[in-house]
Amino acid sequence: MPDPAAAAAAAASTGSTAASSPPSPPSPPPSTTRRNSQDDSIWLASSSSSSSPSAFQAMSFAEDSGHHHNNHNNHHSHDAHASDHDLDQMDQPLAGKEAFESYPDGGRDAWTVVIACFALFTTIGGLYSWGVFQDRLVSDGVAPASTLAWIGSLQASIEAMIALPGARLVAAYGPRRVALLGTALVTAGPVLASFCPTSVAGLIVTQGIIYGLGLGLLYFAAATLPSAYFLRRRNLATGIVYAGAGIGGAVYSVLAARLLETVSVAWTLRCVALLSLLVNAPAVAVLRSRAEPEPFLARGKRMVNWSAFKDRRFALLVVGSSIALFPLFVPPFFLPLYAGSVGLSPAVSSVILAGFNLASAIGRLGFGLFADSLLGSLNTLVVCLLLVGVSTLVIWPLATTAAPLIAFAVVNGLCSGGMFSLFPGTVANIFGSRDLGQFFSLIVFFWLPGYFLGSPIAGYLLQAYGGPEAGLGAYRPAIFYSGALSLTAAGCVLAVRVLQDRRLFKKI
Repeated sequence: MPDPAAAAAAAASTGSTAASSPPSPPSPPPSTTRRNSQDDSIWLASSSSSSSPSAFQAMSFAEDSGHHHNNHNNHHSHDAHASDHDLDQMDQPLAGKEAFESYPDGGRDAWTVVIACFALFTTIGGLYSWGVFQDRLVSDGVAPASTLAWIGSLQASIEAMIALPGARLVAAYGPRRVALLGTALVTAGPVLASFCPTSVAGLIVTQGIIYGLGLGLLYFAAATLPSAYFLRRRNLATGIVYAGAGIGGAVYSVLAARLLETVSVAWTLRCVALLSLLVNAPAVAVLRSRAEPEPFLARGKRMVNWSAFKDRRFALLVVGSSIALFPLFVPPFFLPLYAGSVGLSPAVSSVILAGFNLASAIGRLGFGLFADSLLGSLNTLVVCLLLVGVSTLVIWPLATTAAPLIAFAVVNGLCSGGMFSLFPGTVANIFGSRDLGQFFSLIVFFWLPGYFLGSPIAGYLLQAYGGPEAGLGAYRPAIFYSGALSLTAAGCVLAVRVLQDRRLFKKI
């Protein structure tokens, strides 16, 4: 979700100590916010401290944290309600929410990290090219689309499966080591798959599990790292990184389609593995974290504090984003099949899929810039989800020729790409960046059902109504399922927006 904060994190106010007569002892200074202490982390807080009412009020996840900025160290007075001045300061990050006292918001080191994360995300974009392989394997008679769709879903769903330990691995060992392991796996997966390209079981293990595990590690090494370097331009930096997946998806889709026309599936997989290795190696070398390493399992600390769900905004954000993931991969996985049913050649189908991925890259960058400069990340996320649903329900069912199908691929790609890249920014905007890794990994963990079941459900709907051979009408139930879920997700995120601030034209 989106998130642009307007200025650097404000330190806790310390108030001046009045001078007193010689016999009187000096007044103790007010307590200040500890930015880097693990003891006040809401995610790693002990159960005894988080269970008391006063401790929960002090947590940045308290429900009123989005509306009140109280600079006095008194949680029990009747002055706890925010004043008009407090409301004017909502664009400022609340004290204690941000991970660092200051952010470079530019410079060589910051932009080098962004470029490196962008490169890693181009490899993650290889996930979007599975539709090309699926189309070829269906035509070769290896398995029906409803079966092969499980492999693509497995690639994506492993990201959610390892979300919680993956975030802890990055915190403990740094993004460079985690990305190095991820690179080894995304290289090994396709190479091993090249020796069993006609075995569904073999493809599940190699392309599904091994390759998917590598993608997941790369994702957590790079997804939230720009937030440690950027505050005012956080959505833009994150959008640039996430644009890599769209560009990578386009490159891998076109490359795979061209190679499949001239060489075997096995050699196509080997070429994909080599490309991933060449792109990732220099990127991994320059990854750098600003945070100090944390123990993977600190003594007396919990990996997850489920009390976060007491905040209705967080609970609705989890529900909305989880629903949004069900239809996320339906267009890229099924556009090649649909284009074939329209009567287009495999080459044209791969170009349409590449167009979808390029539009996704532009949307990730464009909507990130739009969120930082105009609407804010949360508002922009609502817009993206609405447009994804509307384009799926209105344009895709009418796409019976190449032109409207290309229009759908572009519009849906733009908005789905923007939606996906705005998630980290939105989480950081609402809840701060200090514990962004824990917040975001918990949300991603609940994406597992959508990742794993979203595309297979669409595939089973397609097969239930006759499969690709039955014509375009067989696709409509899957299309309506996809569009309806996108609109449902938009409703949940809109509810988060209302809870955060009821003012219609507020930038959030």
